[in-house]
Amino acid sequence: MTKSLIIVESAKKAKTIKGMLGPGYTVRATGGHVLEMPRDDIHVDLQTFEPTLYLIRGKGKQLKQLQTAAAKADAIYLATDPDREGEAIARHVVSRLGSSATRKAKRIAFTAITQRDVRAALANPRNIDQNLVEAQTARRVIDRLVGYMVSPVLWAGLSGAKGLSAGRVQSPALWLVVERERVIRAFKPEEWWSVDAELSRQETPSGQRFWAGLIKIQGKKPALKNAQAAETVKKALENADWRVLSVKKGQRLRRPYPPFTTDSLQQAASSQLGMPPKTTMMLAQQLYEGIDVGEGKAVGLITYLRSDSLAVSPEAQQAAREVVTRYWGNDYLPPKPPHYATRDKTAQEAHEAIRPTDPWRTPKKVEPYLSPQQYRLYRLIWRRFIASQMKPARYDTLTVDVDALVGGQSGLYIFRATGSALRFAGFLKVYGVDEDAEVMRQGDKGRGRQGDAKRFLHQQGRKGDKGKAIENLVMPDLKAGDGLNLHQLLPKQHFTKPPARYTEAGLIGELKKRGLGRPSTYAAIIETLKNRQYVIIEKKRMAPTPLGFQVCELLEKLMPDVVDVDFTARMEDNLDAIAGGEISRLKTMQDFYQPFQENVAQAKTRARLQRKPAAGGAASPKRKFTRKGKGKSRKKPRSKKSLPNSEREGQSCPACKEGKLVMRSGKFGAFIACSRFREGCRYTEKL
Repeated sequence: MTKSLIIVESAKKAKTIKGMLGPGYTVRATGGHVLEMPRDDIHVDLQTFEPTLYLIRGKGKQLKQLQTAAAKADAIYLATDPDREGEAIARHVVSRLGSSATRKAKRIAFTAITQRDVRAALANPRNIDQNLVEAQTARRVIDRLVGYMVSPVLWAGLSGAKGLSAGRVQSPALWLVVERERVIRAFKPEEWWSVDAELSRQETPSGQRFWAGLIKIQGKKPALKNAQAAETVKKALENADWRVLSVKKGQRLRRPYPPFTTDSLQQAASSQLGMPPKTTMMLAQQLYEGIDVGEGKAVGLITYLRSDSLAVSPEAQQAAREVVTRYWGNDYLPPKPPHYATRDKTAQEAHEAIRPTDPWRTPKKVEPYLSPQQYRLYRLIWRRFIASQMKPARYDTLTVDVDALVGGQSGLYIFRATGSALRFAGFLKVYGVDEDAEVMRQGDKGRGRQGDAKRFLHQQGRKGDKGKAIENLVMPDLKAGDGLNLHQLLPKQHFTKPPARYTEAGLIGELKKRGLGRPSTYAAIIETLKNRQYVIIEKKRMAPTPLGFQVCELLEKLMPDVVDVDFTARMEDNLDAIAGGEISRLKTMQDFYQPFQENVAQAKTRARLQRKPAAGGAASPKRKFTRKGKGKSRKKPRSKKSLPNSEREGQSCPACKEGKLVMRSGKFGAFIACSRFREGCRYTEKL
């Protein structure tokens, strides 16, 4: 009987795939990368820019098992993740399996762990894409060069701080946080005033009231900079005659959001579920690798979680349309499946957007088999995808311009009121009104009562735009020429506001927008900034520490390219060009390295000349200890034996790819583990 070996990255993924295939398949896991550059040196040939790779400590036994399984197999399928990192792992694994294994090894890739997707991939094997391997190698080498050559500049310029580091994407990300803080600190609020009128029809003075905002004074946008100016307007309007100038009715479409990509998933999970990006990625990895949902075997519930593509397979779209028809009816189904264009020119269109592998697995059906957090994230992904395949929501809109006649003269003061009513819910039936946009509206009960319009005005406030109309939840029936009663004029003071600090998800969105990093690196970048104590989280937003400011300012002064967002984005474009086979890795590396090494040498010298003490990062909570018998009884901490050093410390976890490897002490001595142990990663290595 023909025996095939399938090699994947994680043991969980291996178990899921094994349950889908018959006895003719053996599935083994690499546990992430098998080869890596140790941390003790740069390990890059500066002529050829080839990295020197070594077998990761603790992987010898695993590699031996792979070699034994490969020798017995008639065919070998390298099914590592469908991205550059996975392509490189496939290349590294096959290089260690031996020449005989190399001849029978083929690459397969799938974006969903389902029986259909896996068997389709097995039916269409290919060779390893060397361009993708080259792009991953270039990224790894550039990251090593930047980290190992620029970090010493920080050590030379700032004394007394441990763990200072720079990075190709890390440093521009820090600059974004610092620059936003500079804008906030330099911001000077400007005072401005609005004038709003509470009105009702003269024919029904006790009927529905509404609010209108001043939008024009003598044909120009109002510029009321102080209370005196607002009071002048109020006084001028005391004896004005009010009438409806025009009524414009229309319709507005609100189109559904596209399915998730990695960055939009992290942002939505943060804003709607309160999940930090690292938690979102951990849970998404679990949903992707497979969970038993009562079908007798584990199955992948979502497609590949590191994707920047909006593409959706026709089969998935058809299944989603059937779900929409079943639960909401044909009225909510567009005539043909929508197409969402991927704006990111570097997106890998072979990938799909993040979606449920089977739309018929509704959140309610799988809820009993998921943890509460897994369920909440799966429900978000399912709703977003189903909603993306539905009709837009439709609103009836109303715009009413009001003329305040002063001394019988028209057109001096124009006010505007708007209103809208949801006519057809469309996709909002699934994805919730304004849920993703985080726009909260007050309930619409009892809006017809006198005084409710005023309460609504104060509750909703204004968004900071001068001369804007006021949105009313309910509007009376009005027509041009109707006379109006004025109930009150309300001048209100406002101040312009600075931009807000980034949330973690907001920074990820900015990185995506500027072309920095890739889906697999977003969460890790945020964690590095926090671990280095360059930023802290205050009220769920990122604030740079004094140390973060110092590091950023030193790099701006001595190595400006390292924090230059455009420079880093261009380098990202070069990596994409290498992946596409458009340019060579060697030429790219040569063009980068020559000026880079010269700048580093000069920066080191200048850094030494202006060396100063490093500021503290985030303040650590103070621990208090008292002796037993005096005051409150508190024990002193037990002294720990010093742990041995390892060159593996600080490297990326080969399992989750988000945590860092750290030394731990256990019952049987020291060992290496992932720093994300508490978040669910159980990767360990023996020393």
